[in-house]
Amino acid sequence: MSVRKVEITRIRSDGSTETLEDSVAADVAVCIFVDGEFYRTLIASPGMLEELVVGHLYTEGVVSSHTDIADLVVQPERVDVSLRNPVNLFEMTMGKSRLLTTACAASPRIRPGSVRRVQPVVDLDDALIHGVVDELNRLSMVFRETGGTHSALIHHWDDGVVAFAEDVGRHNALDKVIGRCLLDGVDLNRCVLASSGRLAGEMVLKAAAAGIPVVCSVSAPLASGISIAEEAGIRLVGFVRGHRMNLYA
Repeated sequence: MSVRKVEITRIRSDGSTETLEDSVAADVAVCIFVDGEFYRTLIASPGMLEELVVGHLYTEGVVSSHTDIADLVVQPERVDVSLRNPVNLFEMTMGKSRLLTTACAASPRIRPGSVRRVQPVVDLDDALIHGVVDELNRLSMVFRETGGTHSALIHHWDDGVVAFAEDVGRHNALDKVIGRCLLDGVDLNRCVLASSGRLAGEMVLKAAAAGIPVVCSVSAPLASGISIAEEAGIRLVGFVRGHRMNLYA
């Protein structure tokens, strides 16, 4: 369950109190093992764990395609992955945290020219960006109930919404929608990614790794996100609210 009911005490400004039931977003520790070796623990919302792990391994460069995964077994708070070809997890995780909380992601080590270039967007109607973000907000029901989650949505130019996820971590929500699209064979080169979270470098880097050419958010970008968007050729749009938005790259 992504939502838990808890008993709280509400304290008002006049000092009076009231005991009532409230909804909070659930979070669990998801331990990922690759070929029997511990890889990383993600603090995430329960649900869509297959999508989370597939998307995370792909955007972190552990696999180059979901077909590199021979088997994936989801258990409560543990996912075991078997790869078709062995990888050096030590090199891939060197200098990176093995525990990723809801507030952080693996720090990208960026070398000039190492960021994947996406296929350029020739023409894109600004109304589409507003429509995609409106749909993101409409679908974010767990956030409306708890105020404790982030959302991500991928919209295909021809097929509409192809993936949506909510999670306590904005990076996890992004990995979940990318993972869903990989499993479904969606052409991510013709997609728009919408996020509720700020667009830091590691977020934009994940979009670049997936080949997504347009990234937008209701929140702000960071300088690192703008730099990576410029290098990747991503159209980066922030503060999509009401009838306005800011184009950053």
